[in-house]
Amino acid sequence: MRGAAKRCCWLPAWVLLLFALPSRSQVLRLTEPQEIELGRRAAAEIEFHQPLLEDSEISDYVERVGLRLARKSGRPHLRYRFRVLNAEEVNAFALPGGFIYVTRGLLDLAESESELAGALAHEIAHVAARHHAGRIRRNQLVSLGFSVASPAIGGGLKMVGVRRAGQSTVQGLFQRFSRDEEREADRLAAQNLYRAGYDPRGLLTLLARLKASEERHPSRIQRFFASHPSLEERTDNIADLLESFAETESLVADRPDFKRMKQRLASLRPPAAGSTTEAAMAILEAAEDAPVLREARHREVAALFAPLFYQALGEHPRYDYITNFDFDGDWRGDNNWKNASDRRFPLEAWVYYNVRETPTHYFLHYAVFHPRDYKGGKRRGRLLSRVIRAGVERAASVDPTGRAQEAVLAHENDLEGCLIVVEKHGPDPRRGQVRFVETLAHNQFLRYVPETNPREGVETVPLSGRRPKLYIEPRGHGIEAWRADESQRRSARKGFRLYAFTGKAEAQGDDNRSDVVGYDLAPIATTLWPRALAGISPTYGETEDYGLLLLDVFEPAGVEERAIRLGWLGSAFRGTVGGRNLARPPWGWFDGKNPTEPLGQWYFDPARTIRTHFALGRDFPVAYLPEDVQAFAASVIAATDGGP
Repeated sequence: MRGAAKRCCWLPAWVLLLFALPSRSQVLRLTEPQEIELGRRAAAEIEFHQPLLEDSEISDYVERVGLRLARKSGRPHLRYRFRVLNAEEVNAFALPGGFIYVTRGLLDLAESESELAGALAHEIAHVAARHHAGRIRRNQLVSLGFSVASPAIGGGLKMVGVRRAGQSTVQGLFQRFSRDEEREADRLAAQNLYRAGYDPRGLLTLLARLKASEERHPSRIQRFFASHPSLEERTDNIADLLESFAETESLVADRPDFKRMKQRLASLRPPAAGSTTEAAMAILEAAEDAPVLREARHREVAALFAPLFYQALGEHPRYDYITNFDFDGDWRGDNNWKNASDRRFPLEAWVYYNVRETPTHYFLHYAVFHPRDYKGGKRRGRLLSRVIRAGVERAASVDPTGRAQEAVLAHENDLEGCLIVVEKHGPDPRRGQVRFVETLAHNQFLRYVPETNPREGVETVPLSGRRPKLYIEPRGHGIEAWRADESQRRSARKGFRLYAFTGKAEAQGDDNRSDVVGYDLAPIATTLWPRALAGISPTYGETEDYGLLLLDVFEPAGVEERAIRLGWLGSAFRGTVGGRNLARPPWGWFDGKNPTEPLGQWYFDPARTIRTHFALGRDFPVAYLPEDVQAFAASVIAATDGGP
């Protein structure tokens, strides 16, 4: 049997709370709409991190069995949902409001429909008895955006948001059920089975199978059941209860549909090796891991929409390869020009990214690094950079000479990129749709909309699925939409190299002749950003006073303004070859055609920037999720308090 139990979590359900059991004064009884909303959010998190079994016949069968039980439960009016997780461990659990999950391993373990029904009935019982609803603290409920005074919650965007920086929307809300609650769930499950026409002895035989699994894997099972009634006690309790039932011989123990389900299950490809529900559990269990989970979620979103970069190759292709700033093993900016020619460094393919969120949109920044911008002569670039720098000291404009476009001539380091705006459609980012794209070509932002959603007066960018297709010029590395026209093709003297996200940074040495290179994503928040907070350093050769940043935050009571003191930040990479310190990080990028726009707004406040650049009007929301802003503010505070 393939589904040997790794963890028998359906007795009890594994949705856990990390906080100690709250006192009576702290507990706030949830209203039913609040309970359903919490379950909906938790379900969205689970299904984002844990793959479902993609087989409609099996899923529909489990749904039918579950609904047959739900109609005879203590809360038949709820809209129950039953889903199968594609994991081999034996597991099942309930979320508030009627969201029930079983694993593929549990389907393997069960030997009759009444045994499967017994597992589902136990989880339905936790929902029917509202075991989740009486365990939520008042401050936890408020932190999720619910009104504790209102008898019910509203819908729409006001339900989005978590105050606690870095946490998912439901993390840490639920607690392992108590002994008494497990006993009650057993009792209600047996009664539910009986009323629904199932032989409740299926619950007993399933317990026997769990007991056998416990004996084979004591280290994995004992720790979970340590504070709950033993399987022996539960078996005795249920057996005693069955004595009080009337005739059970005519009740259903099995159906042909169950056998067909088992045959189909056996024909499916097994889950990926090591596939478990651990990732899903971490969402609700591990509060201390919240920043890690937030970063992982953002990486997943960034990976989904990571662009295809068509890099044109000039007369020196190696200097057109996309790589990371510290390709040479250090974070010095003033040796990258020289080290780029050192063949000992393979130039791995990395792209930097950052994710910002409002309730309605993702704002995805991507930044592409080259050690050399070798367009034009080194001496001319150096002289021009002095002229521009002298002008900046005498005028407020970021481009007092009007010649910022020429400043791309020959300089050490080059970082250009794009901003992709994705409209959300529910909690699954895979349903999101690209709405706007802006690219940086030297000191000019170029604006696009997808070809599938044209907008009058705005150029279009092609998509491959959900990924924008972008062109990077050789030598100077400005980025624009991929047109595949004669002009772009003519610029590629040595052909093109296509960079596609694969999750692995491929090394690009002299022996790498592939036209397609896989790249990985590196978070800006842990690479370029902490070093900018340190000011002048081996990485940054110039700083800028960014002053006070004002951001709108979507709070339960309405939109609030949050002030973050940025102060002096590294604004240009240290570089001595060609134009001095001409390469900039994303918060140093500016549009030479719009010198009045505050430096850094494109990166720090992308929602407001997009609303302005595309003339979207006041209806386009610019308030960010609270945890998004708090995590950013925390990174600034950590630096001023002696952090990185």
